[in-house]
Amino acid sequence: MNTDIYDKKNKKAFLIPLISLLLFGFLFSFLLSISNRYVYAQQDKYLPQENSNEFYFFPNQKLPKISHGLKLITIEKDHNTYTLLTKSPDVFQILREANISIDKKDVVTLSTQYVQDGTIISVIRTDKIVVLKFVDIPYKTETVENNLYIKGEKHIKQKGTNGVMKQRLMNTYENGYLISSVLISETIDREPVNEIVELGTSDYLLQDIEKRGYNCPFWYSVVDSGPYSDEEKRWLKFIMYCESGCNAESDKGTYKGLFQWSPYWWKKQFPENIFDGYAQLKHTIEKYRAGEKTRASQWPACHARYVSQYGSN
Repeated sequence: MNTDIYDKKNKKAFLIPLISLLLFGFLFSFLLSISNRYVYAQQDKYLPQENSNEFYFFPNQKLPKISHGLKLITIEKDHNTYTLLTKSPDVFQILREANISIDKKDVVTLSTQYVQDGTIISVIRTDKIVVLKFVDIPYKTETVENNLYIKGEKHIKQKGTNGVMKQRLMNTYENGYLISSVLISETIDREPVNEIVELGTSDYLLQDIEKRGYNCPFWYSVVDSGPYSDEEKRWLKFIMYCESGCNAESDKGTYKGLFQWSPYWWKKQFPENIFDGYAQLKHTIEKYRAGEKTRASQWPACHARYVSQYGSN
């Protein structure tokens, strides 16, 4: 056998595995060096909205580099826009290259997931300020009835005043724009004062009536000088004293006037003011003359006392 041919075959068999091993080692080293290149960036505490293309980064979070070639980057800060041609994949290195400084109040965001050609880097200045806010506490309106006023009339007895509540708010601003306001505390500086409205309930007023109060001598003299029989005079005097104490302006309860008429029935029958003592005399004698049954139904208690003392007619 030719030894030269044999030696050549052995050398060939040895070199092929050796070359393959060297090529594999070189390729592995190259891939390892590529995989060890990362971008480090900062992420704000606010998460991006759903379907947003904007991403936020935390320090110490490793993100694989998408591109390490020449890139045109846009930087936005304080309402200004800058452009920079760079090879750096690192966000903060790019900001340093553009001579843009950031501090702990700033938030850095990217328009793409990684730094690449066309990426927009936004530096957002955030501020948190505690502010005081004074808020009105609306007053309430109370309605009370007052028979000194004609029915349906309204009069303000006490004017309402709003109260004041002091609120402490934590306002968060981004680039000078308010983005959130959180209530920290609230205290009442001044309680509201309710408004009180008086609602008139009376069908008749005393404003045009001469005030005599409890005055039996006067009204007795009016009866005595009137066109009444002796029995009628005695009955009129007795009933007016029993019902109102001879007070034509009597307005203590449901019934009104000298003979304590019901305002409801008075208004249905007569046009005069119910506190007009002369008008009450006029219409009361009419009821007296209508008969015993009418007297007993309209003035049951006082007429019963009269009958008990003087008998019925």
